[in-house]
Amino acid sequence: MDNLNEIIVRIKADTSSFNNPIDAIRDEIPQFWRGNDIKFEIGIFNGENVWSVSNYASISLAIRKLTDDGKVPSASIPALMQKICTSLDDTLTAVTWENGTKQHVVISFSSAESNIIAGDHWLSIWATTIDATPKIITLCAGIIRILEVGGGNISMPPDPIKIYYTSNECDSRFIPLTAVDTNTNLGTSNSMIPSQKAVKTYVDQCSLSGSGEVTSASNLGTGMAIFKEKVDGDLKFKTLKGGGNVAISSNAFEITISSSETGSDSGEKMTNPMTTEGDLIIGGESGTAMRLGKGSNGQVLKSTTNGVEWANEDASYVLPTASESTLGGIKVGNNLTIANGVLSANDQTYSLPIATISSLGGIIPDGTTITVDSTTGVVTASAASPVAPDCWAPTDTFVKITAGSSGDIYNAPADGWIYVKGTTSYTNGYLLAEVSTPNYVLVYGSGTISYSSNQDIHLFFPVRNGGQFQVYWEYASITN
Repeated sequence: MDNLNEIIVRIKADTSSFNNPIDAIRDEIPQFWRGNDIKFEIGIFNGENVWSVSNYASISLAIRKLTDDGKVPSASIPALMQKICTSLDDTLTAVTWENGTKQHVVISFSSAESNIIAGDHWLSIWATTIDATPKIITLCAGIIRILEVGGGNISMPPDPIKIYYTSNECDSRFIPLTAVDTNTNLGTSNSMIPSQKAVKTYVDQCSLSGSGEVTSASNLGTGMAIFKEKVDGDLKFKTLKGGGNVAISSNAFEITISSSETGSDSGEKMTNPMTTEGDLIIGGESGTAMRLGKGSNGQVLKSTTNGVEWANEDASYVLPTASESTLGGIKVGNNLTIANGVLSANDQTYSLPIATISSLGGIIPDGTTITVDSTTGVVTASAASPVAPDCWAPTDTFVKITAGSSGDIYNAPADGWIYVKGTTSYTNGYLLAEVSTPNYVLVYGSGTISYSSNQDIHLFFPVRNGGQFQVYWEYASITN
């Protein structure tokens, strides 16, 4: 728990107002017991906004004695208390001000420095800027009250600067009277100035013997006020003035306000045409008032070419469902959103996958064997000419493959050439081979090769390593 070591006066200096500064802790004009240690906590504001003190070199506080007639003292009058502070905190916020943890500046006075004469004095707080030619800016000013007696350092305060006259000094400034009117106690000559005592005697006698002057007048009730103001001894009242069809008359005791009837009995006055509850009055021909009876349940009043009449309410409009040929309403479906009446589609960017053996997707024509017409988009495939593999010339190195039955599938053991030899047993015997690679199928040596009985038949064709091929024969046998 904090200890109370000094009186804290927390002042919100509002530069947007010329009102008297208020102690934010006590919500009243600043005041303290004289002869106590005093700490002024000052925050600079512009309305409710915290004001920056970054362009201030210092902030000063001074307390001066009011003039004898209670007026604001001149800034040239020496101060009863005055200090300047150059340590300013520009981190103050509205929150830290409200919770009392921070302020722009703290200015403290000791009990000896606050031991000044009690009463109402004038408080001034101002800032000096950091400009090359410093400016003085008044932040706030107003009444501050010094209280007596608080129990602190309450010795006799030092004499303030003498800016007043004593009673004897005041009396000596008047010329004594040698002749006084016994009725008025005033001088009998214009050249004679009355003494203080003579003036007071005259005023006292008038207050006791005279009936006095009327000081005010009041308006009673809640109606329009009649009394306006009092100027010196004159009470001023407003007059009453009749408006249209209003007449005002008066006698010794009363004012009468009455309405004056206009027109005649020949039709200038409107006769009420309504006869039944719910009737309306409408303007007929030439604006003549006429009755319009209440309409049936559910009817509405409409303006028509014939005037105003009751009619059935139009059927409510039903928004049709939108279609390819009909404008209408729609519902917001998947991948759509609507905000403030604006319909938007979610991002529907599609990325075409690359085609594989098992997946549909996009392909790029090689431009040689497969081409695309840029105008029609038609794809055309050209038959590829067989190309012999590199280094496929026959050599004296070979791998013998054992022949099986006609139509059996064989795997090529390496890149090279397959040589097949057969012997016919009939004149129409034949021998053929069908070769396939891992990525596409091509047929080599297809067709019939016929010889006379017991003639040799030879096939010679290229293969890729791992590629598959088949050999077929009829009316012949493989011999090699």
